[in-house]
Amino acid sequence: MPDSTPENLGPRVVVGVDASPASQAALAWALDEARLRRTALHVVHAWQFPFETAGAAGMLPGGGEMKLWAEEVIDDALAAVDVGDDVTVLREAVIGPATAVLLEACRGASLLVVGTRGHSRLTGLFLGSASQYLAVHAPCPVLVVHGPRPSPAGEEPAPAAEPAAAPATEEGAAGAGGLEEIPEEECLALLQGQEVGRLVVVRDGAPVAFPVNYTLDGRTVAVRTDPGTKLDWGTLGPVAFEVDDIDRATHQGWSVLVQGTGRDVTEGVDAWSQGLRSSPLQPWAAGGKDHWIAIASPTITGRRIRPRPAEGSAE
Repeated sequence: MPDSTPENLGPRVVVGVDASPASQAALAWALDEARLRRTALHVVHAWQFPFETAGAAGMLPGGGEMKLWAEEVIDDALAAVDVGDDVTVLREAVIGPATAVLLEACRGASLLVVGTRGHSRLTGLFLGSASQYLAVHAPCPVLVVHGPRPSPAGEEPAPAAEPAAAPATEEGAAGAGGLEEIPEEECLALLQGQEVGRLVVVRDGAPVAFPVNYTLDGRTVAVRTDPGTKLDWGTLGPVAFEVDDIDRATHQGWSVLVQGTGRDVTEGVDAWSQGLRSSPLQPWAAGGKDHWIAIASPTITGRRIRPRPAEGSAE
């Protein structure tokens, strides 16, 4: 990273990484936030000499070797996520306590992202109480990402969730109507071509769906609303958004689902919020609709159903 004070680095998302699964989850979330905000991603690893070797003569590794290990932690973390060329990455491995290093690194930043649960072989104190301290003392907003839950002793970790299989039809064949996944790029094109969808929020533990007009900015879906259920329950919590197009005559169509975290960007001064509010979105329903809700860190999936082949036709 260039030799510069944190304030001179400009708006960016800072993320602390180590070798833990929680840290990797935080990095993936921080990468999404950097894309949404159109800012740089500042990856920081704080390291110290291992306490278990500090008092043993001849066992203490050299500072150069320790620094290389710290750089490898960053390399391994970045290799596990799809950074791409659309995000500028700043890398920094710094000797010192994690809390002090991250407090310094996030000066002038738009957001600090840290994980909970887990320790690296170098720091030993990177997460846990550190995340609580940073949430109180950091000079910018802090997002704490929870890592995977540990499996009970003796059990294998649970496998990653997979998309549910298509239900079997009366003929006994799953997907007899030609059910297929839609790539994200095509999902975005389909979203771009529509203007009405359904926003789903969770109110008192139950999902509630609302038809809404929307706009799409890159990968971000945003809607306008008045004060009420959508604004109260659709911000700082999980939300879903669905758009579909169905041809009843031919029994074919598609559906795109966007899942993420609702954010109230009505008064946001960052470039991402201002860019969303500059959209010419005009809701059909009456009312001022002065509040903007955006779906941050989205997961975008889609499915299409093709017509069933006619009886007796070759597949």
